[in-house]
Amino acid sequence: MKTESQILNETVIENGYCIGCGACAAKKDSSFEMRMDKYGNFVAESSNVNLSLNTAKVLNTCPFSNESKNETELAKEFFPDIKRTDSKIGRFEKNFAGYVKEDDFRKKGSSGGVAKWIGYQLLKNNEIDYFVQLIPNQSTDSSELLFDYGFFSKPEDVLKGSKSSYYPVTLVDVINKIANEDARFAITGVPCFIKTLRLIASEDKILKERIKFTLGIVCGGMKSANHAKMIGWELGVNPENLIGIDFRRKYKDRPASQKIYQVWSNKDNVERYRNAGEIFGTDYGSGLFKPKACDYCDDVVGELADVSIGDAWLKDYRNDPDGTSLIIVRNQKILALLENAAEEHRVKITEITEVEAGDSQAGGFRHRREGLSYRLKKRHDKGEWFPRKELNQENLIFLQKEKEYMI
Repeated sequence: MKTESQILNETVIENGYCIGCGACAAKKDSSFEMRMDKYGNFVAESSNVNLSLNTAKVLNTCPFSNESKNETELAKEFFPDIKRTDSKIGRFEKNFAGYVKEDDFRKKGSSGGVAKWIGYQLLKNNEIDYFVQLIPNQSTDSSELLFDYGFFSKPEDVLKGSKSSYYPVTLVDVINKIANEDARFAITGVPCFIKTLRLIASEDKILKERIKFTLGIVCGGMKSANHAKMIGWELGVNPENLIGIDFRRKYKDRPASQKIYQVWSNKDNVERYRNAGEIFGTDYGSGLFKPKACDYCDDVVGELADVSIGDAWLKDYRNDPDGTSLIIVRNQKILALLENAAEEHRVKITEITEVEAGDSQAGGFRHRREGLSYRLKKRHDKGEWFPRKELNQENLIFLQKEKEYMI
């Protein structure tokens, strides 16, 4: 009989579906370690050749394992009292488009500055001990990761976190800190990472108690570290000199939908930035530098997060150069936080429908629902292993539109 480590390795890992979350590596007595491969993606690798002897229980916490709970099952567990649901955005209390009016949250955020503001408020109100978000590299050593998770205990330090970071990270250190420190955490992450946190919390009461809030970042697909190197190279910085990148520089005279990339070198202080549309390989539709797992994920907005935050790509907001956030709320405390701040004119929020929330990420849903149905069909027809997904009948379009997805 095969061990769980063997099964995980033969299904998820060897078939290229490991997203690098690190849930398996964080397990007690695990044989897996997280390493960055030649493509610039974190992947689980075994430190023990004989996986048949390893007894670590790794299948139930892998977001792409067919043995773990799916989003619908987890949503019932973590949001049992929420009655409103939508086929695209999952369960929800209310949806908003909005931005932060106070301080520099909007200026220093990716869109409306809402994620950092929520982290700040949770710390300020003593709802949590740590706000966990990505931070940019502060070193001049180009061998260091450009981004990694950081733990913030002071509200005023939250703005030191990064904007949107199209760069690979892993949750191993986050999971270990939660397990080893009796504290309250709020954690940001892309949808598959939020699912990982829910999976580990589902089977560990201590972790479930310590993870007080999760903030999901709407995701169009992750990117490898080589993606950042390519951008740097095109802007005149060799990979061995790249020490920083800003994927969301803002300009007053340009719409928020027009991304500006800026890079830094350890050789000089030259200011280098360019419109993403002028940089080869950055068009998200091309799928360059994207992990295979992202093409087999059907969660665009982070259905399992207490609040999901992204860009409000709707006609009323996309041209605002300061940026406007899509906010999908599933937690009553966060909802009260937003609505009270709106009454005090500290944030500006406008309620939108679930249809509008889904429409704001229309491209992502086409790729992750309609396109996914075709990709699953291809894997099925070839007799290959693939992660099972829940797709509604409306998304099973490969018979009608198959030619559109023949890529």
